[in-house]
Amino acid sequence: MEALRNLEGVKVLYDFPLAKISWVGTKGKACYYVKPFSLDALLDVLKIICQKGIPYIVCGNCSNMLWGDGFFEGVVLDTRALQACSVEGNLIKAQAGVRLGELIKISLIHGLEGLEVLAGIPGTLGGALAMNAGAFGRCIGEFVKGVTVWHDGKVLTLSRGEIDFGYRRSNLKQCIVVEVLLELSHSKGDLWKIFNDVIESRKSRFPKGRNLGSVFKNGDSYFAGRVIEEAGFKGYSIGRVRVSEKHANFILSDKDASAQEYVELINLIKREVLRKKGIRLTEEIVYAGSFI
Repeated sequence: MEALRNLEGVKVLYDFPLAKISWVGTKGKACYYVKPFSLDALLDVLKIICQKGIPYIVCGNCSNMLWGDGFFEGVVLDTRALQACSVEGNLIKAQAGVRLGELIKISLIHGLEGLEVLAGIPGTLGGALAMNAGAFGRCIGEFVKGVTVWHDGKVLTLSRGEIDFGYRRSNLKQCIVVEVLLELSHSKGDLWKIFNDVIESRKSRFPKGRNLGSVFKNGDSYFAGRVIEEAGFKGYSIGRVRVSEKHANFILSDKDASAQEYVELINLIKREVLRKKGIRLTEEIVYAGSFI
């Protein structure tokens, strides 16, 4: 992979311990960790790894990604250095690595409403779009006017009508989000109060500690946390991971926890909720890397 090392504006590490970017712990490693510091550098990296047929995983803040304990024979491509962001009228153009929290603050500084209800979600813009992150009945996909993506070796610009957003999903998972154009609305309301209220609400409802956020998606007729609690899992643990006693849809991990312990607990919850409640839970978290 000398070709990657020779690129300007790119950080390349080998035999990379994934615990350095995991929020909950893992024993896994990746053959390569690559971090481009500009949009051009990102595109150069993608051209090389696609030409050589090297497997790759794109990540941002990794706040909902469970990395496996095995060795990933490929590239972990970190987009967090792609931070360019500009505002024109009620439009915000931002690169994929912009943290959602920073994007929300930028929108509030310019008196633009809509994103404040997403306060406290820890991911990057690219990851938020891929999973259509949301809270309090709103999703980020509602505000998308256009997206620039890498797909099948080409840079494409998609209009809102070409993107399929649903509950915690989008067809953007098949692409790499590069840049996003958001359309918001001007407001004279107290948006900072809403922002702070949302933050306080999340603090009161959700547990502290090492976790990946909501593990399972809610259904049309049920809340995942409630059915997990009703199945008797609040406080239940396997090894160094445990179901939160504050909110049963959160799994907390100790510092030395393995991904395998996380997976075992998830699978047990799924089996028992199906047996006791007749409900098939679907993960909201994303599995990444190699699982033993």
